[in-house]
This record gives sequence, C-alpha cells and structure tokens, in this order.
Amino acid sequence: MLLLKDRLLSAKDARIYMSTERTYLGYIRMALYTLSFGVFLRKFEALALITQKIHVSLFLDWTAKASAIAGDILILLGLLVFYRDIKYIEGGIEVSPKEVTDPRIYMAAERTFLAWVRTAIALIVFGFVIEKFEFFLLQIEGIFNVRIGGDHRGLVGVGVFIILIGLLTLVLGLINFYRTIAQVDRGYYRTHTLLYKVYGAVIFIGCLVLTFYVLRII
Repeated sequence: MLLLKDRLLSAKDARIYMSTERTYLGYIRMALYTLSFGVFLRKFEALALITQKIHVSLFLDWTAKASAIAGDILILLGLLVFYRDIKYIEGGIEVSPKEVTDPRIYMAAERTFLAWVRTAIALIVFGFVIEKFEFFLLQIEGIFNVRIGGDHRGLVGVGVFIILIGLLTLVLGLINFYRTIAQVDRGYYRTHTLLYKVYGAVIFIGCLVLTFYVLRII
C-alpha cells in the first residue's frame, strides 16, 4: 500500500504551510492539557496521602508521572511531524503568485493567528495552574500540619515563566500574522521554520523542568 505522500502531489501552497503551522500549535496545546492533567492528579494524590488512601495515591502517582512524560513526548512528536511536513512541502511544485493571493489564503492566515492566540491562552492558564499548585501544597501543609515530600518550592517560578511565554506567544503570533500578510501580498509565502523550531524548543525545556517537579513532588 502506497503512503499518502506517494499518492498526492505536493505543492508549495501557502494554505498547506499554514495548515502545518496550526497542526504544530495544536500539538503544543495538547501537550499542555496533558501536563495540566498530571498536575491535577498530583493535587488529588496529596489529599489521598493525607487521608491514608495509599492505594489510590500509588495509582495517582504513576498516572501523574505518565501524563507528565506524555506531555513532553507530544511536544517532541509535534516538532518531528512539523519538520517532516515542511520538508515534504518544500519538495513540491511552485505555485504561481496569483494562487498565493487567493482570498482564502488571507482567511487561512487569520485562522493561524487565532491558533497562536489559543496557544497563548492555554499557556497563560497553564502557568496560573502551576503557580496555584504550590500555593495549594503550602496550604495543605499548613492546615494538616504535615510535610509533603519532594521539592515544590520552585513551582511559582516555573508558573511565572510559563505565563511570560504565553504573553510572548501573543506577540509572536501578531508579528507572524503581519509577516504572513506581507508575504501573501507579494505573492510568495514560506513558513518561518526557525521561529517555530526555537519556539517549540523553549516550550519543551519549560515542560521538561515542570516534569522534573511533577516527578519529584510527593
């Protein structure tokens, strides 16, 4: 059975480039949701330990660790898929400038910008979740007069860092949108691959640091 890429002719179409960009940002959002799930499981685990529900705690422990690791894998997978797709598109035929200035491409640019905005919102919300997580653990320690194991004292810094990345994402999305429109007006568009790769690497490093904390807490 032939692969899909062997049956379809590739073209350097702006809409295909932007579709690849939106897919890439979707991977990042999915990774953030997965990591958020791991953090919430850590909250339940803290309560399970305090109420002596050890069996539940062990289940939550492994599930939280698996969620954190899965989040990191999703970001790496998104990077690899993005690189593969861009490389494949670049091997296709060149489209005419008239096709690049198609009104539907401007709409695709708007959808890509909204994907950046959704990713920024996800990052900001995720950052607040992380920052409030440390506050939750400190409250639990104070109310029940217990000491939760692991290292969670730096989670506020991690949360603030992720919030700042979210704000930066809004700026990058806006800059990328105006750059896209300028290129489409000229009848030529190419994905700024360096921007997406560096951006993904920064997100990945931030998530790795968070995973380190999730694995060590409790």
